[in-house]
Amino acid sequence: MSFSNEVRNEIIREDNLRDCCHLAELAAIIKVEGSLQIANNKTGLKMKSQKAVVARELYKLLKEKYNFRTEIRVGKKSSFNKDNYYIINIPPQNKIKDLLVEIGLIDENYSFNFEIKNEFLERDCCSKAYLKGLFLATAIITDPNSEYHLEFFVKYEDYADELIPLFDKFSIDVKKRERKNNFYLYIKKVEDILKVLNLIGAKSAQLEIENTRILKEVKNEVNRKVNLETANLSRTAIAAQKQLENIEIVDKIKGINKLSESLQEIAELRREHPYASLKELGKMLDLSKSGVNHRLRRINKIAEKIKNRELEVKEWN
Repeated sequence: MSFSNEVRNEIIREDNLRDCCHLAELAAIIKVEGSLQIANNKTGLKMKSQKAVVARELYKLLKEKYNFRTEIRVGKKSSFNKDNYYIINIPPQNKIKDLLVEIGLIDENYSFNFEIKNEFLERDCCSKAYLKGLFLATAIITDPNSEYHLEFFVKYEDYADELIPLFDKFSIDVKKRERKNNFYLYIKKVEDILKVLNLIGAKSAQLEIENTRILKEVKNEVNRKVNLETANLSRTAIAAQKQLENIEIVDKIKGINKLSESLQEIAELRREHPYASLKELGKMLDLSKSGVNHRLRRINKIAEKIKNRELEVKEWN
């Protein structure tokens, strides 16, 4: 089961909404999934969804809460795609038009309305219920183990623009984009995704994302430290190799025994401990890290002078 459907199943298990909130939830689902049917001056309603959980929620709200005569049919997309789709049909009957006017989807003249009813935006409880209906109908949320992304698909730009203030009300940063003549509202910040899940009552999903985020942060911190340590070891090894090469040049041309006692001491110690850090060499000599570095740099300078002198001789010849 996808993470999106896990969240859907969670948020419909508990229904402690008031009647006004049921209307707000219905308004969001029907606006996304529904289409009107008018025959003999009577209004019917038809909704098509690919999500069984949405079909069940619609049936519960329309049949149990409002006592509409409701039919559900299950179909297959095609012989190639075996997924089901669900058609929820409410034949023309009394009070359907009243319901659609009450939830703000049409006016008395049957004109379709993109605007979200003011009451749903003003009341916090109804705003949360509207978000719940919108999530049930159209949301896609990615598995938090891969990335953080939540998006809502809507067909019409006017409706997408109407939804933005709903998210703004709860200080949720939502962006709009167009794709193939359809519109999407999407959220990338994990903090804002968590806000949405909290508002619609998806506590378990919220906790799962929080735990995943903590694990990701721990892994990232461990990887950062490992990469830093690896880089430090690499730099230490490269520097040590250069020091050893310079010690060999000095010994071969000049002789280590011709150096000062302090330089002889550090040269022999570097030979004995080729992988030791400057700090570790300093502990062996009871010397600071900068003191060790100073001595090795003096040997490096002597080696550079020898190499430059040899280069001059070659050029002269």
